[in-house]
Amino acid sequence: MQFEWSPETRQRIAAARDFAEKTLRPRGRSEGLDHAGWQAAARFGVFRSAMPPRFGLGRSRDGSNGALVSAALFEAMGRGGADRGLLFAMGAHLFGCLVPLAAYATDWQAAEWEELLRDGSAVGALAATEAAGGSSFEHIACEAAPAIDGYRITGGKTLVANAPAAGLFIVLARHAGQRGPMSLTAFLVPVGSEGLSVCPIAADGLAGAPIGTATFVDCFVRNDAVLGRPGAGLRVFSTAMQWERSCLLAGLLGAAERDLALCRDFLAARHDSGGPLLRHQALSHRLARIKLSLDGARLLLYRAASLLDAGHDDRAAAAAAKLAVSEAVVAAATDSFRLLAGAGWRGEVGDPVTAVTDTLGGLLASGTTEMQLEILARHLPSDGERAC
Repeated sequence: MQFEWSPETRQRIAAARDFAEKTLRPRGRSEGLDHAGWQAAARFGVFRSAMPPRFGLGRSRDGSNGALVSAALFEAMGRGGADRGLLFAMGAHLFGCLVPLAAYATDWQAAEWEELLRDGSAVGALAATEAAGGSSFEHIACEAAPAIDGYRITGGKTLVANAPAAGLFIVLARHAGQRGPMSLTAFLVPVGSEGLSVCPIAADGLAGAPIGTATFVDCFVRNDAVLGRPGAGLRVFSTAMQWERSCLLAGLLGAAERDLALCRDFLAARHDSGGPLLRHQALSHRLARIKLSLDGARLLLYRAASLLDAGHDDRAAAAAAKLAVSEAVVAAATDSFRLLAGAGWRGEVGDPVTAVTDTLGGLLASGTTEMQLEILARHLPSDGERAC
């Protein structure tokens, strides 16, 4: 599988890194969405990169848009030093909300919301996880009861990325009295809807990606708020997960590469009686292992994104990408913390403490490591099958 960029795409990737270096630098430990950075990213075109407007999912004919290009742009912004929290918030908006909306929206829904999400005027949030059952569709308790000309939604969602800043929620709810995968429907619920309340959640790490709860108490939505069709909520959610697992952590991968370069330069400049610390194999080999892990994770991410662009619904590839990247960036952050030692702990070189807490959140997003392993186990080929 080849991952070669056209000259135009290479230029866009370089521009994304330069843009991040100049505009999206971390704000220290400030919490909440960086609205100025968000709007700057929207003007740069970050939210228009995943797919060509109103032409369905996948890569555009000239290869200028799609999952792979979008992931590469996020990776470049991470290398440019963009705040990990902001990168995560933008990814949750793009891959978890805008992509499924573009895939399943009616013409009216697209006209109402798509441009607002693309130009950054509205922040999108996917509300699926619940306190009792996580994101397991069998245990979703949030219900949608039929009403005149619509539905009334009652229930609660938690750990919703972007919830405190959201203008639009995609809510996964179960039809009252029904069970099974066909009982779920995705609804578009704007902020300000009667019966919807949002509360922020304090969390360690990813301070620039606000999370919160969304509570629905007899919240009325019209029939035209159904995304896709009634009973197709699991399909909408699956699309969001495919894109999130394949692309969401690309920015954190780029940030890990930046930290690796920082560690290398630090060890090259610092000396003991034997010369530069970089000459010690115990240290240089640790750097080499970080590089090996990040490169392997990148290949899995690029493969998953390429399969999305080709129209393949490969859940195992997406799970492998998410698992590999989330584990690799945590390992890179903890190793960087060890390598920078006291200089990192005191904040004199980089910010490895924040890197560790930021990357830990990636282990949970879009399904835990254990969930990805379960998906991979279910898709193991038998002896009579040929694995691609």
